[in-house]
Amino acid sequence: MTASEFAFLALGLVLGVASGSAIVVVLGSRPPAREVRLTVGHDAVPKRAATLSSDAFMAHSEPARGGPADRRRLDRDAPANDPPPPSPFAAPGVPGRPVMSAPSAFATATGGPLAGPIIRTTVPSWPARTPGPVPSPRPAAPDRPVMTAVPAMPERDPSIDALRIQAVLAAQHAQAAGRLTASALLQTKPVDAEGEVAAPAARVATAEAVDVTPAIIRILRGDHRVLLRVVEELAGADDAMRRPWQAAIVGLAESLIRGAIQAGTLTFPVGNPFWDTFTTAQCRTIAGSLAASGFRFDGIDGWADDHVPTYRDMTAAVAVAGTEPRRIRAWPTQEQIAGLYREVTVAADDFLVRRSPDLDLVEVRELAGTKVPELQLLWQHWDLARPVLAGQVRLRQG
Repeated sequence: MTASEFAFLALGLVLGVASGSAIVVVLGSRPPAREVRLTVGHDAVPKRAATLSSDAFMAHSEPARGGPADRRRLDRDAPANDPPPPSPFAAPGVPGRPVMSAPSAFATATGGPLAGPIIRTTVPSWPARTPGPVPSPRPAAPDRPVMTAVPAMPERDPSIDALRIQAVLAAQHAQAAGRLTASALLQTKPVDAEGEVAAPAARVATAEAVDVTPAIIRILRGDHRVLLRVVEELAGADDAMRRPWQAAIVGLAESLIRGAIQAGTLTFPVGNPFWDTFTTAQCRTIAGSLAASGFRFDGIDGWADDHVPTYRDMTAAVAVAGTEPRRIRAWPTQEQIAGLYREVTVAADDFLVRRSPDLDLVEVRELAGTKVPELQLLWQHWDLARPVLAGQVRLRQG
């Protein structure tokens, strides 16, 4: 063993001893565990007299009545009418039952004392109860919560909202078609003699003014009378062809409505915080982007198949419309997104006018699609149907 190795071993031994000593000192310097010491002195707890030599007149504190140290019912002969001490859980003036009570060991069944040496004078610890009315039961605590009636606020009924929306849409369609609403029909106006003479001419002028709109546009707006009139003109004298022509016209209208929904060509309400942020073109771009992602309008007031988009889907649709999503302040919550299409209507007439204003066969077939078998009759006789659909229809006055 060389000198360097010996010096290295000695240094390691010294460092090991020093480290061990430090660990022992640290472990031994921890504070001792907390100890609780209890000292019980003589007569710390009041007790009964052990012998006759005990001072009977020595003043001492009386134990709490009804508590564990109250042994009045166990160590002396109490009279039969000695009532129990008052309970802290009862009303004032009403005696209760002690916490620790047991049958007296020094009384008979009739309440009389047994024979034996008497070391105390029998004094009742409670005044004798006089016969009288039974005390009232325990009253309610003053801090006990009292049940009070809370007025119930009426909640929004979706069925009533749907009826209100249908009434507004019906009034709009009636106004666009030149028909009177139910309120207008119920209103009676006085007619003078001159009015009676001018009434037929006014009705003819009104009818001619209303019939300026093309028939297909009025059908898309929901005018059923125009639909029947167009079917009658296309079928002619052949009554058997009325049903096929009606199915073809209805199929064309439904196909155009579906195309408008898929393209996002909708009419948005005024007063919605989200839709009011954008222009009509931007709103339709957002609706078209959502429809392309599978979140389509059901045509009434909600989402098709209850497929509601999330916040991320709405953000992507807003970005497609050319608006920075972070600049939108009126972002709807998830519950508000579910009702985002409330009071929204389909603008199928605007969709047809923008995509095919001349009712070209190729353009109309592209808009309606070729998957509807009822439209084959319409495509085969398009030269006959196009002038009727694009022309004016005069309704019969009745």
